[in-house]
Amino acid sequence: MNFVEFRKKWTPKIDQYLEEHLKQDIDDKKISQIMTYSVMAGGKRLRPLLFLATLDSLNKDITNSEVQIACGIELIHTYSLIHDDLPAMDNDDYRRGKLTSHKKWGEAEAILAGDALLPLGIQWISEGSKSYELVEIITSAVGPNGMVGGQYLDIDSTNNASVADDEVLIDRMEWLKTGCLIEACVKMGAVYAGADENSKTNLIKFADNFGRAYQIYDDLVDVVQTSKEAGKATHKDQENGKNNTLTILGIEQSRSELTKLITEAKANLASLNNEVLTGFLDLYQKVL
Repeated sequence: MNFVEFRKKWTPKIDQYLEEHLKQDIDDKKISQIMTYSVMAGGKRLRPLLFLATLDSLNKDITNSEVQIACGIELIHTYSLIHDDLPAMDNDDYRRGKLTSHKKWGEAEAILAGDALLPLGIQWISEGSKSYELVEIITSAVGPNGMVGGQYLDIDSTNNASVADDEVLIDRMEWLKTGCLIEACVKMGAVYAGADENSKTNLIKFADNFGRAYQIYDDLVDVVQTSKEAGKATHKDQENGKNNTLTILGIEQSRSELTKLITEAKANLASLNNEVLTGFLDLYQKVL
């Protein structure tokens, strides 16, 4: 099975689980509706698919429990997007071509929807895996030493000329806010499937390269795509004084760095010979 076939098979199952259980597992129908609005807004399901694809690469059967774990990851990712879009953060009006949660429902409602998605996501991962280790991996990845720490550095570095040329800080910031969660998806899959040490090492190296590449890709999307193509406002980073890989390296050098990371990620997967995971790297072609 290749990536396109894998995505076609599992994305509908992910969507079905998300929609059904966001209704079943939440007593208050209004907060359920607000949470569901952002979760079902048409995302790529990249992170839950990455977890499932890691299982596939290790010949681990995928059942309803594994889908529940994958969907827990998606809830946590969506929480981060809702909060990212808030006026105090990136102040975005559109996400995935639709009004952002705070524009649709109100700022307090959006904050609470995000607050609710985070623990529910952790609950689903815990219930599906019965594994303390998976819970530890995901909470570490999104906490102060992971995604939230990266988001803080992003805010702290905005309109901050003193860090504009600090490549080490920018690289750390972009890794934390984006790469940590992507790495966690693969690490969780490797641990859950009981990967041997060699396979686990190669998978995590792949995830590190893929995760770092994803933020460079996202930085490039802001510059080379229209709002319609991206499903959100573009050409905002420079206007808002964002410091990122693109502001340091420029478009062409950023593309070169992205190409280098893709090449390294493919090499990390060579021993696994898995077309599904390799296919994730084709995502980046639209900005190269």
